This record gives sequence, C-alpha cells and structure tokens, in this order.
Amino acid sequence: MPKPLGVIDASCVIALDALNLLPQLAWLFDRLLIPKAVRAELYRRRTAKDRIRKLQREFASFVVSCDDYDQGAVDVLLTVRTPLGKKDRGETEAVVQATAVGAMVIVDDRWGRKLAAAYSLQCHGTLWILEQLHELGLLTSRALRNHLILLKNRHIHLPVLTANELLQRLGEEKL
Repeated sequence: MPKPLGVIDASCVIALDALNLLPQLAWLFDRLLIPKAVRAELYRRRTAKDRIRKLQREFASFVVSCDDYDQGAVDVLLTVRTPLGKKDRGETEAVVQATAVGAMVIVDDRWGRKLAAAYSLQCHGTLWILEQLHELGLLTSRALRNHLILLKNRHIHLPVLTANELLQRLGEEKL
C-alpha cells in the first residue's frame, strides 16, 4: 500500500523535532510538505530554522517546501477566522495544500482539525504519529512514554487525557 503525502503544521514539527523524530516520518509518508507560513513560524526559532534546513538538505526528496496552493483560499478562510488574517495561517495553509494534493494533514490545533474535517481530509496529530511509530516497532512503549514526558516538561502542546489513554492501552503508567 503506498504511503500518503503529509502536510504538517508548525506545532507538530516543533514537537517531533524536540523528540528527534522528524526523519522517522519517512516510515509513514511518501513526502512531508511544509507550507510557507509554517516555515515562517518555524524560522522565528533559530534552532528550529537550522534543523529544518538541515532536514531539507539531508532528506531533500522527503521534506519539501510547498508554496503552490491557492493563497486566495487561505486568505478567505482566514478572514472568517480573524479580522487580521494572521492567526492560524499555518494551519490554514496546511489544509488548503492538503486539499490541493490529496494529502493527510498533521496538525494538533483544534481549529486546524475542525477545518480539515470540514474539507473531509484525514487529519492526525503528534500523538497519532507516536502511536504509529510504536506500531511499526520504531518506538517501545517506554520510549513513547518518555517522549510524552519530555513534551510535557518542555510545555509543548500535549492533550494529557488522550496521552494517558494511549499509555494505558500500551500498558504504561499515566503521566
């Protein structure tokens, strides 16, 4: 079965980068598209900027910048969301790009997930990625729990109830 394309939002990149798991996404996706607004948000963080650029060099055919989507559609969706049209631009671009190329959206933000659902897109977040890597045998249950603890300690977005449900299913202690 062919792997899907993935379009990822900044919060998921930040979380997965903190865990050094971005290269492992090649096990789940054919290519990982990073929209312009997501790159702009990531590039505001010096460390993230350097790591993303390094990943794009090392995995040039996998981690791909994507700018070829309908910016007008993004702007229209954002005017409904916020008068200034700046908040949630990364999530909006990810959904519009995914719609254009038939990709899966990787976003943790609740509004981004609702937008993806409105376009009938398959949408998942960081926890799903960790669970998939576990199912592939790339993460042990203990390592997955340790990753969740690291995210929590770094104050990176983490739905604790859902994380604890996952840990329980895996036979691990709750956070």
